[in-house]
Amino acid sequence: MDQDRVSQRFDRLESKIDKLTDLMTDVARVEERLVGVNSRLKRHEHRLDENEKKIEEVAEQVALNSSVAKVGSAIVASIWTALIGYIVFIFKD
Repeated sequence: MDQDRVSQRFDRLESKIDKLTDLMTDVARVEERLVGVNSRLKRHEHRLDENEKKIEEVAEQVALNSSVAKVGSAIVASIWTALIGYIVFIFKD
């Protein structure tokens, strides 16, 4: 083989190696982005789990307050009924 053909082959090999190097660099960048996305996803999942626990606690508290409010309104209604009945009883005579 003459020197020109060898030089051409080496040039082609160099260009292919350069393309592979660029491709590997791009793959590394994509991999870094994926790692970043995965870490953010884990953080968001953790925060969602915490919020879910807080929502469950609030739901339990609301259920308790609802039953207390029902009892309270029943007591107030009974007191008003007794008061109105007493007033009617007094003015009846």
